[in-house]
Formats: sequence, structure tokens, C-alpha cells
Amino acid sequence: MIKPSLLCMFFLFAMTSVAQQRHELKWKNIETLEFDFPSEDYTSDSIFFYHALLKRTADGGSLVDIPSCSFTDHAKPLDLYDYWEHKGEEQYDVLLTKVAYVLEKPIHFFSEERLADPGYISQTMPTAEIERIDSIYHISVGFGAPEIDYTLHFYSLEKFENHYPEVKKYFKKYDGVGLSPHLISVQHNYQYGKVMFHQTSKMSISITRYFQLDKEQTLVFNYTLNYIHNIPPSFIGGSDFLIDKMKKGIKALIDETQYICRTTELAE
Repeated sequence: MIKPSLLCMFFLFAMTSVAQQRHELKWKNIETLEFDFPSEDYTSDSIFFYHALLKRTADGGSLVDIPSCSFTDHAKPLDLYDYWEHKGEEQYDVLLTKVAYVLEKPIHFFSEERLADPGYISQTMPTAEIERIDSIYHISVGFGAPEIDYTLHFYSLEKFENHYPEVKKYFKKYDGVGLSPHLISVQHNYQYGKVMFHQTSKMSISITRYFQLDKEQTLVFNYTLNYIHNIPPSFIGGSDFLIDKMKKGIKALIDETQYICRTTELAE
């Protein structure tokens, strides 16, 4: 029986089947977590992308590091809620992604009020049903994808660095741009539903940081850490299938967001 994988960023799998191609985006696949590029290299027609998948050993006792990623150095610092320290006997594969892209709206367009609004979130994910009860969001896209509960928290740079001083050092080491973020959001995805009676993911933490690139454009950096119960089996493509679907979903999400940016008038 096929074991479904997690859908790691905002139900990316489900978006691939219905998202419209809004404009041409070119992938720039990066082999290390460090994006050592000047800010002018980032443009609205490119997606800078890094990923690392750390798999469990056959006995499930440990993770296997790869040349571009050590769990301790690169992945675990993003575990803001200390899942790894409290997992007990539970074991996961670990997927780490980093994405950078440019949106065609000034930095003040991306306010906490807008980014937290279920209506705006629904626009960026037109196939999803979004509910918010108090501070908890519930998202569903129907058959083939798990339902997820998540929370959103927003920080100024100073507030974030006070909460997570070690992550401040982490970003300074791997960002590669001499800019300070205007706003930081932390999305904590948890309570993943089952698909075809199988567990999907334990959790994911997605940290998105918004930088003023110039007066008309915003640079976005996203780091996402995922703890995965099941990876697709080899006969449907295994981890390559997972990464390909994930990239298509990332592209679709950026496409929809860029479309909103280009078609929404700013108030004077």
C-alpha cells in the first residue's frame, strides 16, 4: 500500500493540479544552505531553492547526514518548539528547504494584518478551505492531502532576536545578504491528519522573512523544517517524487502571490 508523504509548505501538492501559470519563473537550484549572493541577483523571475533530505537509518536509530547538511548544524536550530528533544521513541526523516524570491509590491504591503487574514491566505491558495478560530488556523484541500492545524506568529527583527538569539546567528551565517528583515512570520504546522489511514508528518516550522529590496519590490526568504513520518515508496519515485511535487507547489504558491501583488491597488 502506498504511504503518502507530507505536503510540506501550505499543501503544496494539492496546488499543483489547479494553479494557473501566471508568469515564467526560473529555478536556481543552490547546493548549499548559504546563499552567498548580492541583493541585486534576486529578481522577480527567479526562485532560489535549496533542499536537504536526511533519512533515518534502517533501524531508525539515527539520521544520516549528507555533505550539504548536518542535522545538528543546519536543521535542528529551526526546531523552535523542541520537538526533537521530546520525541521519545518516535522517529522521523527530516526535510529542510530554503527558498528566496522577489514579490512586486513594496515592503509595507506585507503587513501582519494582511498576512494573517484568512481571506488573503485563501487568495494565495485558491483550492484550500481556511478557517480561523481564535489564533488557530485549520486548512483543508480535500482528498489526497492531510488536514492541518497551524498557528502564525509575527515579529519585528528585535522581538524575534530577543526570543530566538541563536537563530539570529544562524540567519547571519546563511543568508548572504546585507539586509535586515522588516517583518518575520513563524508558521507552526501541527496536528497533521492521516491520508488513507497513514500518518503523514509530525510537524513543520516555516520561518518567512520580508526584506525591502527597493521601493517597489520585496525580497522573501523562507526556511522550512519538516519532520516526516513517511516518504513515498520507490516505485512511484521516492524522495525525487516528493521534491518534484514540492517544487511545483512552491512555484504555484509564488505564482498566485505574485498575481495578487500585480493586481491589487495600494491605497494612497
